[in-house]
Amino acid sequence: MNNARKQDLPIRSIPFEIADRQSIFAVCFCFLFAIASHFVNLPVWVSLLVIFALAWRSLENLGYLKSVSKWLLIPMVLFGGIGVFAEYWTIVGRDAGLALLTVMTSFKILESRNHRDLLILIFLCYFLIATHFLFSQSILTAVLMVATLVVITTTLVTLNQRDSRVSIKTRLIDSSRLIAMSVPIMLVLFVLVPRIPGPLWGISNEQRGGITGLSDSMSPGKISNLIRSNEVAFRVDFLSDVPAQHQLYWRGPVMATFTGQRWYKLRRNRIDRLNIKSVEPPTKYTVTLEPNGEHWLLALDIPTQLVKDSLINADYQLISLKPINDLKRYTLESRLNSSIGLEEDLEYLNLTSQYPPDSNPQTIKLGRQLALRYKNKSEIIEHVLRMFNEEEYTYTLKPPFLRNNVVDRFLFETKRGFCEHFAGSFALLMRTAGIPARIVTGYQGGEYNQVGNYLIVRQSDAHAWTEVWLQNKGWVRVDPTAAVSPSRIEQGIDNALADERSSFRIKNKNPLFGNLLYSWDSLQHSWNDWVINYDQSKQRSFLKDLDIGIENAGDMIIAMVFLLSSVTGSYWLFSWYRERPCRPERHEILFRRFLRKMSSIGFDKKMAEDNRHFLLRIAESDIEQYERIALVINLYNRIKYGRITDSEKRTTQLAGLIARI
Repeated sequence: MNNARKQDLPIRSIPFEIADRQSIFAVCFCFLFAIASHFVNLPVWVSLLVIFALAWRSLENLGYLKSVSKWLLIPMVLFGGIGVFAEYWTIVGRDAGLALLTVMTSFKILESRNHRDLLILIFLCYFLIATHFLFSQSILTAVLMVATLVVITTTLVTLNQRDSRVSIKTRLIDSSRLIAMSVPIMLVLFVLVPRIPGPLWGISNEQRGGITGLSDSMSPGKISNLIRSNEVAFRVDFLSDVPAQHQLYWRGPVMATFTGQRWYKLRRNRIDRLNIKSVEPPTKYTVTLEPNGEHWLLALDIPTQLVKDSLINADYQLISLKPINDLKRYTLESRLNSSIGLEEDLEYLNLTSQYPPDSNPQTIKLGRQLALRYKNKSEIIEHVLRMFNEEEYTYTLKPPFLRNNVVDRFLFETKRGFCEHFAGSFALLMRTAGIPARIVTGYQGGEYNQVGNYLIVRQSDAHAWTEVWLQNKGWVRVDPTAAVSPSRIEQGIDNALADERSSFRIKNKNPLFGNLLYSWDSLQHSWNDWVINYDQSKQRSFLKDLDIGIENAGDMIIAMVFLLSSVTGSYWLFSWYRERPCRPERHEILFRRFLRKMSSIGFDKKMAEDNRHFLLRIAESDIEQYERIALVINLYNRIKYGRITDSEKRTTQLAGLIARI
């Protein structure tokens, strides 16, 4: 009996309600919109699986295909998971996790049948929004995610309304209004939630590796490949005048070991005392470094100040104790013309004088001849630089490929190379001539953004130079590229290789377009500073500048609760104000007074009774003031339903008639 009665009730269990055609199409589009920009981060087969799943489910929704059997879907899910593991050899981490989530969501699309399944897919799409920020935290990514949020919320509204008569425009407006109402709450949480130490988007080294292109080894062609990249390596805000172009050497990994073809970085100990001699005042600046997955912090040659959680090794390279997996902002001081390594370790000097004796015999012979010819080591350096300058050596981005005895073939045959060719051959010549030498990789130069007043250093500014050790001078920078192509150091790589590469410099664009690009980059720089880099120190400094008494985490929580209560309370007040009953007009108030008078003598107007029928019922009672009552009711009807121009005058007349009853 109970079961029969329950079946007769016009109530359905909403979670198990069969999804209609419109809802399925909406969810398919929502998932495609949320995952499309991830195709560049996913293996090709995963992207094809997404397209296959969406196409099959759409055709099934139209009735052209049958649904995939569960007995077939189960092994497909198993093979999908195995495929992700085979691709990454793990199922955890950023890349593998995204691929696994995408594969499983695609299979969920194929099996979705009821309302609950579609709701699960919507929540997965919301989760996909967060995964985009693991790959990029730029303004464009944020704008795209806001648009994705609107699409997903609109789809959620569509699922819950179940009314095809409501237009898409109306749903978009409702969704946008909901998201707009969440913005104040989001801002309160962003500003006042106590920040934990460390970056918000922590990503492992293997996920960020190779972003900058700089590494702990160097071989011919490695930096020339990096030159073709337009990606920003870091931005620099100078607290004083910007140094000249030829002084902008950004120190990175130092290569001290040579195998005959490749140079390697040597692990050196940290130093606790900076033995630097310089007569010039320090240059102060702030670097905003893009994630590089490595430990080195780029600094002007030579850094004289430590950054938090960093050290300076014996090569005067600034090293971070943690991989740079997220945007990092730090302030430094450097002395541009300084002497370092005056008391260099003898063992290290011997190491930087070694070279493989069984490779590059012509270079070894030339170096030994120079050692016999010149007694002064400075004369040997000048001779090699003069050789690069006067002989037919060419600075080019397209050097010929060299296989064996690469230095010999470059110096005596091709004579065409990039900065790593000149730096590597110069360092080997110095070693064979008895002068300790090493290679420093990093960046040289940069482009000044006149809108934001900061320097933009791109991957295309990557460079390699040498340092030689001289008695009473220490390690001295010698850039052989400057001898071959002075314009590379003085004016930048665009002038040195104008015929071989398109310029990445904004200043070389159309003036109007260039100013727009400068403004956009300046906006991105501010975004990095105030949003991406909003850490503990930035939060503390910002709240202190507000001068409203927020000094610790307890104050933040109290302020946050107060502001959230104020925001939600204001929303409630606004909603109440909009939905409150309107104040009745004056003639309605007067007529209600009239009805109360009539009720006091036994004439109650019924709820559904028309004013004319009410007047007829009064006439049947042969009441003494009928004519005056008829005037009141007729005048009220004219004011409320008639087209009169002197409503105020008529309302005053109505008040007088009612007062005399």
